[in-house]
Amino acid sequence: MRLKKLLLPALMMTLAGSVFAFTPTAAQISQFQSLPKAQQEALARQYGVDLDSFSSSATGSASEAQQAPVLEPVAKTTEKPAAVRQAAADNDSGLSMFGYDVFSGNSLGLTVVDDLPVPLDYQMGPGDIINVQTFGKSNQNLSLTIDRDGSINLPDIGPVAVSGQTFAELRKQINDVIKKKTIGVDVSVTMGAMRTMQVYIVGEAVQPGAYNVNGLTTITQALIASGGVKGSGSLRHIQLLRKGKVVSEFDLYDLLIKGDTSKDLRLSSGDTLFIPIRDNAMSIEGQVARPAVYETKGGATLGQLLSLAGGAKPEAYLSRVSVRRTSANGLQQFTLDLSSPSGRGFKLKNGDKVNLSAVSMTLKNAVAVRGEVVRQGALNFRQGMKVSDAIGSIDDGLKLTADLNYALLVREMNANQDIEVYQFSLLDALTDQDSAANLTLQEKDQIFVFDNGLAQGYWFGSYANSKAKSDGAVDKTREVLDAETGAVVTKEESATLKIADKEVESNAAGLRKASREALLKPIVERLKAQASYGVPAKVIEVSGAVKFPGLYPLAKNINVSSLLAAAGGLKQSAYLTSAELSRRLIQGDKSSIERINFSLKDAISGKYPVTLGAQDNLIIKSQPGWQEGMVIELQGEFVFPGTYTFRRGETLKDVVERAGGFTEFAYPAGAVFSRERLKRQEAERLKLINAQLKQEISTMSLRRQGSSVADPAQAIAIVDQLDNVQPVGRLVIDLNSAVKGDKLANLMLEKGDKLFVPALNPVVSVVGEVQFSSNHTFNPNLTVEDYIASSGGTKRQADTDRIYIVKSNGSVELPNNSFWFSRNYDPLEPGDTVIVPLNTDYLDGLSTLSTATQILYQIGVAWSAVKD
Repeated sequence: MRLKKLLLPALMMTLAGSVFAFTPTAAQISQFQSLPKAQQEALARQYGVDLDSFSSSATGSASEAQQAPVLEPVAKTTEKPAAVRQAAADNDSGLSMFGYDVFSGNSLGLTVVDDLPVPLDYQMGPGDIINVQTFGKSNQNLSLTIDRDGSINLPDIGPVAVSGQTFAELRKQINDVIKKKTIGVDVSVTMGAMRTMQVYIVGEAVQPGAYNVNGLTTITQALIASGGVKGSGSLRHIQLLRKGKVVSEFDLYDLLIKGDTSKDLRLSSGDTLFIPIRDNAMSIEGQVARPAVYETKGGATLGQLLSLAGGAKPEAYLSRVSVRRTSANGLQQFTLDLSSPSGRGFKLKNGDKVNLSAVSMTLKNAVAVRGEVVRQGALNFRQGMKVSDAIGSIDDGLKLTADLNYALLVREMNANQDIEVYQFSLLDALTDQDSAANLTLQEKDQIFVFDNGLAQGYWFGSYANSKAKSDGAVDKTREVLDAETGAVVTKEESATLKIADKEVESNAAGLRKASREALLKPIVERLKAQASYGVPAKVIEVSGAVKFPGLYPLAKNINVSSLLAAAGGLKQSAYLTSAELSRRLIQGDKSSIERINFSLKDAISGKYPVTLGAQDNLIIKSQPGWQEGMVIELQGEFVFPGTYTFRRGETLKDVVERAGGFTEFAYPAGAVFSRERLKRQEAERLKLINAQLKQEISTMSLRRQGSSVADPAQAIAIVDQLDNVQPVGRLVIDLNSAVKGDKLANLMLEKGDKLFVPALNPVVSVVGEVQFSSNHTFNPNLTVEDYIASSGGTKRQADTDRIYIVKSNGSVELPNNSFWFSRNYDPLEPGDTVIVPLNTDYLDGLSTLSTATQILYQIGVAWSAVKD
């Protein structure tokens, strides 16, 4: 029992601390397995042992005893390696410790000797096994082990000393000995299993201890297997001790930075790898290739540390490098010039922190061109350079969409990067080199070229790109002036085009307006940002009958004509006789608005010069009575149907007369008149009724729980129909009276009106809750009851008290007791529709359902014959 108490802890400690190359004996394994399951689990938890790994180690112990591993494995873990954790904790700059992550958390595993090639310079020793094959006069296969005396026993020859020789020397010696003793024999010597030896890894290793290794194991392989080096350990002074003496000092930086493995020596039995504490570390960050914390040998210079970090990046500012040092005297700051020998030779000390800043990204000795140009970006500036030099010619330098009448030059005025704006005509600048528009440039000037807003130019300019892309997307790259910093910013834009000419033309103006605004926005924002008390932002607003109304920079040389050019020019509807300029006046603590009315024609011609100021608002009026799109569409039985343009004040009678009147087959009493304004109102009402109906259905569904009320499935079906209904905007008219000149019936026309006059169709329709909805030949002697009877009569859920008629002209006649069913009532007319609605009481009193069904019936009856 006492032996059991001694063996079990030793066994568990062996399994938990696999860094010690200790294989549990069969007695220990058997003793552990003989314990109850609960006790095994308790011991495993106590010592942190994985029972699965214990089982695998137990089953594999026999095979491992025959074939020694290259290196005993380190226990695998999913945690961040200790070396990396400690390295991160040891520095507060956020930089990683260079080199420690290369070796941490890795293991060589259980790779056997037979899988490894044996180099010719491998030094033979006791425990190595060689395979000797003789053939010719005699054939033999021998497996010979080098004994403790360093010799092997060859049959019929005797012992041969081989220890200390290389594998190449041993092979030659055995070949010579056998051929000398036995004539007519050829010999082949190969390596069998290599010997296992024990080495020690101590010092600042992650998992120090004794390891069983083979003869091929090198210093780096041993470091990897031990989990790497702690953050406190040195990578540059790793010592290999043999028989108490240092035989080599290994610098891992030679391997990591230069790839030099010349000092990565093979280990021998009893060797010790000692990792001392790191005594020197310096950090370098900023514009270097590999910012990190580096270990140096002795007092490194700033140039040597920069070399370890891979050198400086191209954007590094070498003339002002910061070095911060913490010493007994406190914190010291040094600013050095790395471009000078004295700066590169500056001696660093342990703990120094070096920072290489970036150079200024301000573009020097350059001007920029952006917008609707073929080649936008920065250009080299030279004295005397003009706008025409920066852009080139109209054909080669500008896109087809460029606005030749409006361009801007933005110039920095002072160190605060305040800007001023000049406006010019590209057409004048590029066609006349000596014109005032061909401005002389200065360093850092920026030229903005805007689009002209023409759909045709936009289409041709973009067609080549759209053909090159299957998805029809046209990519644009533009550089703009950042509103905050004034720097040049490159932005990616994409505008989706449809190949159909109609869609491109309809969308081009909107896309162009957005592109113009996007290019102007950073300029306007910068002008607003530099405004202050008493110095208003130099912007001006244009509204009214111009192509591109909006906010524009107030250029130094601006007037009314150039401002109109900035807004894309006047629309066709512009009123030249009068324009209005609004201006804010500040007197003391009060402000007022001044309005100036002037002749726009005189201002453009220069007869009446108008001075424009910051934050003015120029209003371009439209011609009185100007209307666009004033057309009406006539369909059906007109002598000359088609689309007619009309002026404001024309009526139905006027347009019918212009269309030649009606044909002999026309039925004016059944005319259908549609108006766009009513269509929009009808759409809003449909949405409201739809919402009310859904709410009532929900309320009814709650009430019918536990009651015998009928299922509201039909109501839900009507709601679904109402969702898909398109408004028609029908207006009930009396066309016959209108043509005769009745002032009440003769409507004034509006933009987008449609009038359809059907042919005489002697049919009366019966729809709704009847047995069979059908159409009947018109008979003036038949009553409503007769037509319903001809359709099979009403259904059980029909509301016979609310039967109504939709007349051919769209009007509705409401029920009046049983008066309809008498022959004294006015007879039905051709085109009338008898509607038998659903009894809403049958569906638990849905109050809105009656209205919904009427809408559906009326829309179906009214617009079924109209052509869009």
